[in-house]
Parts: sequence; structure tokens; C-alpha cells
Amino acid sequence: MDFECQFVCELKELASVPALTIRVHTQMHDIGKLFDAGFREIADLLRSQGLDPAGPPFARYSNMEMEALDIEFGFPVPGSANGGGRVTSSTTPSGKAASCIYIGPYGEIEPAYDALMKWAADNGFSLGGEAYEIYLDDPANTPPEQLRTQVCLLLSDA
Repeated sequence: MDFECQFVCELKELASVPALTIRVHTQMHDIGKLFDAGFREIADLLRSQGLDPAGPPFARYSNMEMEALDIEFGFPVPGSANGGGRVTSSTTPSGKAASCIYIGPYGEIEPAYDALMKWAADNGFSLGGEAYEIYLDDPANTPPEQLRTQVCLLLSDA
């Protein structure tokens, strides 16, 4: 497959913003249920404070070990939002990242990662070991083949 044609990869500068998140260690096959319940929990906490998310939901992957993922997921929020229980105040990632938009089912996102890794290597960038996904569409209202995800691989400063 020619990833260059399918994905438009580019360098992005990510700016950190306040967020409410849940951090867990889990296996890849458990992510769907975990995200469904966790995003709902965070949205409910925001509503209880009279607030709405300040942007689409996201997930930050500190590793890519499919059987032992370290994931922080949540929403960007207004600065006045407070965590509670397992929901903590955090921030979105910042710094340089290789980025592209993936369109399709979440479970078939791997080619976007392959394209980003190739693009980073071809352009002389070193990967920082963290991935960041921003879920641009609501899966409750969008068919799986039309879901848009901004995929970012954070780059090393070195």
C-alpha cells in the first residue's frame, strides 16, 4: 500500500491546553469499553460543574505495548474545570509532532501510524515514544468508515 498517497503527513506544533483525564493501564482489546465509560464519566463531571468540553476527546499513549498500554484519555476543558475521583486535571501534549488525519474504523488505524513513522524517518525526525489521537467525530453519530482521527506521533527534541 502506498501510504504517501493515502495520508497527508505534516509537522505540527502542539500547544498544551488544560484537560480532564483518566489514566489507565490496559490491553488494546479493552479500549472501546474503557473509552465509552471514561469519556461519559468525564463529560458528566464537567456537566456537574456547568461546563462543556473545550474540544474533541483525545487519548495519549505513553507506550505502544498492546497487552500493557499506558493511556491517558479525556477532554480539553476550560481552565476552571476540576477533577474528582479518578478524573484528574492534566494537559494535552505539547511540542513538535508528525501528524495526519486518518478516516475509518478505529481498529484499522495502524496504516496511519506506519505512514507517520515513515514520514518522520524520511524527514530526519526522531520519534519521542508517545502517540496522541484526537477523535474528531462522535462514533454514535458517524459511520465507522467515516470517523476522522487526527493521529500525532510526538517527536524527540534531540
